[in-house]
Order: sequence, then structure tokens, then C-alpha cells
Amino acid sequence: MFDEPHELRPVAANIELPPSLDETGDAGDAGDADVRPGRVVDNVLIRPEGLRNINVSWTSDDETARSWIFVNGKLAVGPFMAGTKERSIVLPVPNDKTFKIEVHDYYGDSTAPNSIEEQPQVQPLIAWNAVESAVCYRIYHTIFDNGSIESLLVQVPPLSSERVEIDCPKPLEGRGGRWHLFRVESVDQFNNESENEIVPYFAADLPPPPTLTISRNTQTGLFSFRIIKQ
Repeated sequence: MFDEPHELRPVAANIELPPSLDETGDAGDAGDADVRPGRVVDNVLIRPEGLRNINVSWTSDDETARSWIFVNGKLAVGPFMAGTKERSIVLPVPNDKTFKIEVHDYYGDSTAPNSIEEQPQVQPLIAWNAVESAVCYRIYHTIFDNGSIESLLVQVPPLSSERVEIDCPKPLEGRGGRWHLFRVESVDQFNNESENEIVPYFAADLPPPPTLTISRNTQTGLFSFRIIKQ
């Protein structure tokens, strides 16, 4: 429909394609490369190990996963390869009064991921080349694991610049790590839309913090402590 180049490029670190979204359309063409998306591990357990250390343990989905451990947004260990799904590692206690531990599991020869605290990946910059004959642009969005229901995210008026850039108008659902799909279509004066490829984006966000409940046995006087994950 249009002669000008037209593309969508979400700007974010470590955008990876799951097998079903490979550019060739066939995951089998990727050879032996493991292109499974990484994930933020949500079953991390932290226990004291002596006076100055902590034991961090978790269960990976696959024994071939490479784990990266962050403490307060800074990479502490990685890649950590244990050869088993059940994993644990001893780390020195951080000097901070409070600290946050993140464990990311990745596959293949992927580079180090970004910490969630350091760079939340929930609101990407969406950019594309301008089309001279466009009267507007329509950005469509789909949550990949939500039945692939596509919806119009926002309509953008034409700009005089050769390249159009906007921040995603709303934070994406990234709890535990989720794939999102975007496409930008240029619209002409007759309301015809161009055809463009779908671009994936991996959003990762912190899970909701657990709640601590304390109860007291009126007969024994003992207290019970329970941590509930939301």
C-alpha cells in the first residue's frame, strides 16, 4: 500500500523471540540454538547460613537453565549452572538493612539480563519510520499468553519528523515475565491500513510482595508466623 519503509521497534533490553515467534515463522529453522524466553524465578527461598551468609535456593524449570542472581539490583552471580532443577548458593549478607534477591533463569548462550530494580521492562518505547501519506497510526497490542486477543492500544496523529517515537501509554502486565505483541499500522485518507509484521516484547515486573500474618494461641501463649504469597 505504501512505498515508504514501515516498521515497529520497541526499545528494550534483551528482547528475545520464543520458538513460535521466530522471524522465519518456523522454530525448527533455528538449528540447535535455544531461543526459549527467560523468566524471573518466583520460588526463591532465603535462609541464614551462619552469622554472615545467606543460603539462596530455588527450583528451575529446566536443568539446562542458566541462572543469574541479583542483590538489590546488582549482579552477584551469573551465569550459575548447577545441572539440576533444584539449586542453591551461599552469598554474603549485604550491608544494607534490607535487601532484595532476584533470580533470573535463561537458556542457551543469552547475555546477562537486566535487574528488575535496575531497569523495569514494563513500559517500552515504541518507534517506527514515518509514512508520508499516513493520516494517523494505529498501535495494536496483544498479550501472547492470554488467548491472543488483539486490541487497539492507541491512535497517533502524523508528525513531521521522519521517525515517530512514543512511550507505551500504559504499563504492561509483567508479573513473573510475560510476552506481549505489538504492531503499528499506518492509515491513509480512505481508512486503509498497511500490513506490518508483529513484534514481540518481553515484559518483566516484580511479583506482589508477600504478607506476614501473626497469630497467637490463647492456650499456650505461642505465636505463629505465616508468610502468604499473593
